[in-house]
Amino acid sequence: MTKTLYDEGGVSLTANEETCVHTLRLNRGPNVVNHEMIRLLSAALAAFEGAPHPKALLVTGSGKFFSAGLDLKFMMSSTHAQRGAMIVDFWALLARLLVADCRTVAAVDGHAFGAGLFLALACDFRIMRTGGSSRLCWPEANLGMRLAKGFAELTRAKVSDPAVLREGVLTSRKYGSGEAREAGLIDAEVTAARWEEEGAALAEAGLPEKLGLQNFDPKAYRQMKIELYADAYRALTSGDFDAAPDSRL
Repeated sequence: MTKTLYDEGGVSLTANEETCVHTLRLNRGPNVVNHEMIRLLSAALAAFEGAPHPKALLVTGSGKFFSAGLDLKFMMSSTHAQRGAMIVDFWALLARLLVADCRTVAAVDGHAFGAGLFLALACDFRIMRTGGSSRLCWPEANLGMRLAKGFAELTRAKVSDPAVLREGVLTSRKYGSGEAREAGLIDAEVTAARWEEEGAALAEAGLPEKLGLQNFDPKAYRQMKIELYADAYRALTSGDFDAAPDSRL
C-alpha cells in the first residue's frame, strides 16, 4: 500500500508501507532550483525525516528532466546577495540529504545539470536511465559561473577520480548514462522500463534488516556520514556563499 505524506506544487513524497521505500518525486517541468523549489523540497524532506524507521529514500524527477539546475532567469535578474542567499538555502537542503540517517538513492530519469547533478550527488547511490538524450553536466564553465565552495566540496566528496573532476568541471562535458557509469558518476544504468523499479530495489536493499545490521542506530548512521563527508558537510552548512577554499598546506 502506498501512502502520500506530502504533495504540493509538483513535489510529492509517497511511502510504500510494504517495502519502507519513500519516493520523493519532482514534477515541475524542468524542475529548476529556485526559492519555491527549495521550499517544496525542504517540506517534503521534513516529512521524510519525521517518518519512522526502517525507511529509505528514492529521489526522482519526471519526464525529460531530473532537474535542469538553477533557475537562470532568477540568477540573471537578481543581485549577488540574493543569489547567494538562495544558494545557501539550497546548500542547507543538500546537507540534510547528504547526511540522511538512512540509505538514499537518486534515480536520474532525465537531464541533471548543475544543481540537479548536485542533488543527485548528495544521495548515497545514483542510477541513470539508459537511452534517450539524458545527460549529467557541470555547466558552470559554459555559463561563465564559479562553482562555489559548497558545490565544489560536494563534488570532491563524491567524485574520486581527479581526471573526471578536471574534465567534468573544467569542460562542462555532458555525460550520457554509459559515460557516466564509466566515469563513476553513477552506480548503474537501468532501462527505461525498469529504472524506477530498480531504484526502489536499490533503496530497499539498504534497509538495516536487508544488510544484516543488528544494532543499527539512525543517529550514529547520520554521524558516520558527517564524518565521511566532513569537508562537504562543513561547506554546505557554512552559510557563506563567498567563502574561499581552505588551504590544505
